[in-house]
Amino acid sequence: MGKRSELTPFGRLVKIRLLERGMDARELARRIGTSPVQVSRILHGKRPGHEQIPKIASLLNIELCQDQQDA
Repeated sequence: MGKRSELTPFGRLVKIRLLERGMDARELARRIGTSPVQVSRILHGKRPGHEQIPKIASLLNIELCQDQQDA
């Protein structure tokens, strides 16, 4: 089996917010118009998520710092 990668700091915050809202990554993906695989890749830092990160942040009421906005 492959080694599981760690969530990014943004990914950890997203997971917390999803738990608080009783939502899962599949529902998040549906709401932002992408696949659950893409969401996972973004939260683990394997994809930049230029378009999706602002959508995720807006949906989950997460304030982005400047470097996240520029990612």
